[in-house]
Amino acid sequence: MNVLIVKLGATGDVVRTPPLLRRLSGSVTWITAAKNRGFLEGLTDNLRCLSWEERSRALDGRYDLTINLEDTLEVALFLKSVRAAEIFGAYIDSNNSLRYTENSRCW
Repeated sequence: MNVLIVKLGATGDVVRTPPLLRRLSGSVTWITAAKNRGFLEGLTDNLRCLSWEERSRALDGRYDLTINLEDTLEVALFLKSVRAAEIFGAYIDSNNSLRYTENSRCW
């Protein structure tokens, strides 16, 4: 499974989220704020960590699952350019409104 995670700014959330990596098999690309990269780099062999400024590098492949843990229009607009089979979290609908996927309703 090829997974993309987007969790940018809240450093505390970024520090608490890596246990999710143990539940994901395959390759994981994580986009975060530049200041948070140090918390993620080297955690697992299957993790590629990119800063938000490097986000275009994440467009180099297709993802089975994209997990968007941000609820900003800017991130959701970026995810429109990501090739993903499934999205969890915030996305932009056909009316350019921020919405949440059905599978993330409990979140």
